[in-house]
Amino acid sequence: MALNINLVNGRSIHITEDTYLIAWKYQSSLMASNTDHYYLDCIFKGGFEDGKVTEEDEENKLEGLISAADWITIGKDNNNSLKTSAVLSITRD
Repeated sequence: MALNINLVNGRSIHITEDTYLIAWKYQSSLMASNTDHYYLDCIFKGGFEDGKVTEEDEENKLEGLISAADWITIGKDNNNSLKTSAVLSITRD
């Protein structure tokens, strides 16, 4: 299994079954106890294989995760996040 996340800037990120992903969803709450009302909730953390059910749904699961998330981090030791609106397409190698 190998997929590519193609970005609007022309860059492509290679995803394999061993790729570790973290997905974040934007939240806002006026009920927050402090003055910081804007934050991200982690909605997925794990290997790509953790989020799929069958070999046939690889692209579908990744598309669903990217659609549900506002930011993703690709790679366990990566300190950089990617805004999901920068994703142009997902293609299979």
